[in-house]
Amino acid sequence: MKAITVSHKGKRDINQDLILDFKAIDGSYLLAVIDGMGGYDYGEIAARIIRENIEAYLSTVGTIDAFHIQKAINKSNLAIRQQKSYLIKNMGATIGGVIIRGSSVIYFWVGDVKILHFRNKVLFFESSPHNLISDLIASGNVSEPSQLSKYRHVVTRSVQGETKKSHAEILTNDFCDQSDLLIVCSDGVHDTLDCLQIENILRKVESPSDLKAELESRLLEEASDNFSFVIITYS
Repeated sequence: MKAITVSHKGKRDINQDLILDFKAIDGSYLLAVIDGMGGYDYGEIAARIIRENIEAYLSTVGTIDAFHIQKAINKSNLAIRQQKSYLIKNMGATIGGVIIRGSSVIYFWVGDVKILHFRNKVLFFESSPHNLISDLIASGNVSEPSQLSKYRHVVTRSVQGETKKSHAEILTNDFCDQSDLLIVCSDGVHDTLDCLQIENILRKVESPSDLKAELESRLLEEASDNFSFVIITYS
């Protein structure tokens, strides 16, 4: 497994995104993007608290799996609740990532950090964000699709102190093909480049390093928000 990471403030004054890169005792890997919620105060502090608490919890276990990532998120959620009480400030973050264990991958996400899995340079899996748009579409309560854009940043799950709203969606898939490539990215990326645009870029480049360079160049020019992404290949 190889990983390339990028995190940049974009056109914002500060970067509220963080990358989490953790290796367990048994060799399983966790790679994730944590996106401090820009509409809240202290988003960058929330992202740091979440990363520190996930790392602290995972350092006590032998492997990383679906059970332990939810436990780690629960620990982070409690820490955020305590910090909010102390500071009397709203704060929170969304998180999404992958756990690589041998020839399998576990996708997990809370909020709108997106996970894309490509195989042979074709989109194989795309996570569905926990936001109001997705909820409205799923419920069939969409009368005018053109009006949905105003809801795209209203997340319905996040790590912000409420247990019911911090439940991760977790799915497992295989990750054993030499052509497999994963991208985990914050909304600063997928608001600027949708999955089809990323797929088109992927088809044109020769290597993951070229993909990183092309994505970063486009995002530096076009992204209005912080942007972070992780590119992961099988070998």
